[in-house]
Amino acid sequence: MNMISKTLAAAAMLSLVLTGCGDKKKTDGAKPAVKTAAPAKPVAEAPTESAIPATMPVTGGKDALVTIIEVSDFQCPFCSRVGPTMKQIKAAYKDQVRIVWVNNPLSFHNRAKPAALASMAAHRQGKFWEMHDKLFANQRELTDENFKKWATELKLDLAKFDADMKDPVLSKQIDREQQAAQATGARGTPGFFINGKLLSGAQPFPAFKKEIDLALEAAKKSRDGGKKGMALLEETFAARDAKIGPQVVGYFFKGEKIVAAAPEKREAPKGPVTPPKDSYTIWKVPVDVKNDMIMGNNDEAVVTIVEFSDFECPFCSRGKDTVTEVKKLYGDKVRVVFKHHPLPFHRNARGAHRASIAAGKQGKFWEFHDKAFANSRALNDENYKKWATELKLDLAKFEKDSKDPASDKQVVSDMEMAGTVSVRGTPNFVINGRKIVGAQPVDMFKAIVDEELKKAGDKKGHGYYEEIIGKGKIFSELDATVHEFQDIGLPTKGPKNAKVTIHEFSDFQCPYCSRVAAPVAEIAKRYKGKVKVVFAHYPLSFHKNARPASWLAQHAFEKGGADAFGKIHDKLFAEQRALSPEKIAEIAKEFGYDMKDVEANKDKYDAIITKAMAMGDKAGLRGTPTVYINGRKYEPGAGYTPAAFSKTIDKLLAGKL
Repeated sequence: MNMISKTLAAAAMLSLVLTGCGDKKKTDGAKPAVKTAAPAKPVAEAPTESAIPATMPVTGGKDALVTIIEVSDFQCPFCSRVGPTMKQIKAAYKDQVRIVWVNNPLSFHNRAKPAALASMAAHRQGKFWEMHDKLFANQRELTDENFKKWATELKLDLAKFDADMKDPVLSKQIDREQQAAQATGARGTPGFFINGKLLSGAQPFPAFKKEIDLALEAAKKSRDGGKKGMALLEETFAARDAKIGPQVVGYFFKGEKIVAAAPEKREAPKGPVTPPKDSYTIWKVPVDVKNDMIMGNNDEAVVTIVEFSDFECPFCSRGKDTVTEVKKLYGDKVRVVFKHHPLPFHRNARGAHRASIAAGKQGKFWEFHDKAFANSRALNDENYKKWATELKLDLAKFEKDSKDPASDKQVVSDMEMAGTVSVRGTPNFVINGRKIVGAQPVDMFKAIVDEELKKAGDKKGHGYYEEIIGKGKIFSELDATVHEFQDIGLPTKGPKNAKVTIHEFSDFQCPYCSRVAAPVAEIAKRYKGKVKVVFAHYPLSFHKNARPASWLAQHAFEKGGADAFGKIHDKLFAEQRALSPEKIAEIAKEFGYDMKDVEANKDKYDAIITKAMAMGDKAGLRGTPTVYINGRKYEPGAGYTPAAFSKTIDKLLAGKL
């Protein structure tokens, strides 16, 4: 049996194992399914020499030399952010690269697997990538009702779609993909195997380009040596990663038995752990001994660990366990200070943090803290009351304090402090002013704590800590780099010569953008005559209705100025979840515009949009929303709020920033 015959046999067997049947229509990025004499029962496609099974969604060149396996989760916010980068890759490399989708619905995302099932059910009708775009565009609305709605919009056979959603074979396929991803090292999302070499996280385009270029060079040598099909995959994947590459080919493309990854072992270091160089910078992180949640003795502690954390963040839970272990090791020599930092895409986190503060007012913060982390997927008001009851709290006082604006103010204050020490994600830890990022192992904490104990000598207590951070570094909410933004006819409100100019790069279908729109509008009113706001269109590729919405908004601006644009802008964001060509036309009509006129000028509007996106890309924009103030990227610790904007603008107007 030659190599091609072996490839066809292995892949056909995998298709039968995973799906039992193939697609009725053309698969995404693959050849049409081979039909039997009975068209109602299509069989699995025998793959081309690309060796990618028909069961796997593919986009890109059929004969591409570089294969990117995208391991992703439809409920993961970081997975959605990488969409523009994947678009950039496709535009830059065209048929030289193909993207293969692999599902890895993480356990703490309760709607991730149903969404994966919906995408794969759509794949069986040749509409995976269309459903993929809808799922990411509506990441917070992943309901069964919406799956059916989107299937209808995509003109799928609903009876077949529903049946496939419930098909245990499809569920097993997703489970197998997840097992394979974890066994090959892609445990989190997003993860990318670029010809077998793993690249983790939502990396910028240059990081992908580096690996793609290296993969192309190696693959060309294999191709020129006569390799093709499965043989080409095997050789190029092994060339990029001799250990993992062959496993990736075997598990994903050949249906080989998955050997579970060995459990992670915390091996004793061969030598002393050396803290990274950037951990020696001292950051100014004040601790309020009266109001902050502190575990340990303020007068005895030599080392202070400040923890910026989020109750809905799974990595924070791991970090919590590590800090607990460190506290046990060092006793009163160490104190732990908890700082609230709920991330904006964790919708239940902020309420949990307010509830923990309410529990803290009755002396039970740490007990509530443990319950919240132990139940991070069940953060809701009912459970908060339940835990408060279990902790024997005064329920009336607990509920009152949970809703008290002062509790939320404390959360916001901690978030703002996070911004001043360049804390963007969670968990982050600051040990005597020295920052370490992420859920690092115990040994890393020990190394820094031991250094700080040695440095302290006979000194101890919160007075010593205040001495350490006294001259600590403070991070500005405005990046030091100043970018130049040209006047290209974008919607603008405010005087041309304003001392402060805000560039808001936004997408009418982006749910996070809608949250920024209101604070920016409030600032425009609050600082009328002093601040200019420029709306910079940046419609993401997977938001199909974002660009037509931008056409309408730009049309309104050119016809009626800032006020006309403002009305359309507000309406588009208000109707964000319902945006469709019909809805956009309806909105246009409501404000006296005809979409035929809008579309007649779309080339002109597209030129403006393209220039705006190019300006954003040049300034390092990686997603939406992104805000620049006076040309400097703006990243407030507490998020885009009127209060945060005001603090920064007041400083600029006073010449202090």
